[in-house]
Amino acid sequence: MVGSAKRLRLGTRGSRLALVQSELVAARLRAGGVQVEMKTIVSDGDLRAPDTPIGEGIFVTALERALVAGEIDLAVHSAKDLPLEDYPQLVIAAYPERADARDALVTRHVVRSLDDLAVGAKVGTDSPRRAGFLRALRPNLDVIPLHGNVDTRLRRLDAGQADALVLAAAGLDRLGLGGRIAARLDAASMPPAPAQGALAVQARRDDHAVLQVLGALDDPAIRIAVVAERAVLKAMGGGCRAPVGAVAVTVGGGLALLVGAVTQDGRSRHVLRLAHGIDQPDSLARAVSAAAHELKSFVPLRARAVIDTRPEVDAAERAAIEREGFRVLHVPAIAIRPPDKESELSRIRAGIGKYDWVVVTSKRAVTALFDGMPAAPKSVRWAAVGAITAKALSERGISVDCVPGSAQGDAIPEAIAKLGSLEGRRVLLARADAASKALPEKLVEMGAVVDDVVAYRTVGGPEASRRILMEAMKDPDAEVIMFASGSAVRGIVELAGAKAGVARAMRAVTIGPKTSAVARELGFEVAGEAQSQDPEGLRTALRLVFDEEVERWVESQLLQPA
Repeated sequence: MVGSAKRLRLGTRGSRLALVQSELVAARLRAGGVQVEMKTIVSDGDLRAPDTPIGEGIFVTALERALVAGEIDLAVHSAKDLPLEDYPQLVIAAYPERADARDALVTRHVVRSLDDLAVGAKVGTDSPRRAGFLRALRPNLDVIPLHGNVDTRLRRLDAGQADALVLAAAGLDRLGLGGRIAARLDAASMPPAPAQGALAVQARRDDHAVLQVLGALDDPAIRIAVVAERAVLKAMGGGCRAPVGAVAVTVGGGLALLVGAVTQDGRSRHVLRLAHGIDQPDSLARAVSAAAHELKSFVPLRARAVIDTRPEVDAAERAAIEREGFRVLHVPAIAIRPPDKESELSRIRAGIGKYDWVVVTSKRAVTALFDGMPAAPKSVRWAAVGAITAKALSERGISVDCVPGSAQGDAIPEAIAKLGSLEGRRVLLARADAASKALPEKLVEMGAVVDDVVAYRTVGGPEASRRILMEAMKDPDAEVIMFASGSAVRGIVELAGAKAGVARAMRAVTIGPKTSAVARELGFEVAGEAQSQDPEGLRTALRLVFDEEVERWVESQLLQPA
């Protein structure tokens, strides 16, 4: 900052609308006794060709760079243009005002509403959201791309390049062009872009004198509404160009939020409303995440990708993950093979009646044990690790006597002991070759006579997985890697080889504490851990990773900097 907070350099773009909006903020500052020097910054958006589509953050980046470099003290933005993630050095110091959030129809001829436009009328817009909702509302219109600032688009309309435009009502009003609006479009029919109509004032996070001055401009009700709207984008996994709309208003102690999403062709459209208290950012974030989940179930937008490292992912499990809003990149990190000593397993099957207890630790162990085995004797009692294993036994006609509350094998001995002493009891363990020794050791410690038999082997993933993994790690939407065993973690590191650092940069979601321990040991950040060691638990943990991310984002954005 130059001098003191009584003299500030305000950065603005050079378009007429940007200058008008910046002057609104400058006037507020001057009224408080602050000298304001306006500095025009040329953005990449200003330099683009007139017919070039707008990219993410195109009008913002140059101003942010100037702020970080210390060339200006504050920047004024249209809040809807801001990327969801700030420069770490910058912060939104104030949301000082908001005009009409709705979209507006501007026409070349006298028309009172969108419904009055003739069939085949050309309607220009540069917004994927507006284009999608226009096609949903009036599929018989010709929606065309039409770029440029407000004045440019109006000139092109008047020159006959389109019959109508859809623009932000706020921009037209601020430019004194409200008289050109034929109709202000109902938000329930055309949900506005999140934060549309709001101004955002950005400053350096460590410039406390400036933040103190700008804090006086902040309107808490506008901040809450804008953050709630932009949280929908965050939860949807989209940016400011996503075909998603949201508008919120605070009423007393509550927040009313309308959200909607649409596909580009307009064939899938969904709008919903929710109400929430404004003093609970954590539950607000969860409500927004739930709304986003509902929107994604109706309107498929960008899907985050998850690398699933399990040996097999059947169609039902893949569909369940996709319903959570994720695209599955299946990279088998391990493969399942029969035991080296198949004859030993055959002998165990034949003599299974001599055991008091048979403990099965996974669905795969059930399959391996029962293949080739006649009906199980009634005298044997069965224990299963986890509900999935218990279900697999039940499908084989087995009545399961013991399923501990925790799906960790270590919980089995205590659970069995509650049903009777283990002293002298013969126990068969059927499990993977790489399983921990903790379970049999605990059983022996409690007096059991244990046969620990290998039901199947886990080996490294197939060679094809190496190529699949390399492609998956290049996917820009791949953000999470999911592990159902420690063997899978080790398998991914081996498959990745010199590229293991790329895999480690992704957030890991694991099946439970033991897998998490292996993941951390091998350098992964464990972002989520299943509370139940089954596929549903993994999916829930995966979803919570992003729900909690939205919660943290909401809390950070609601906190007014000082």
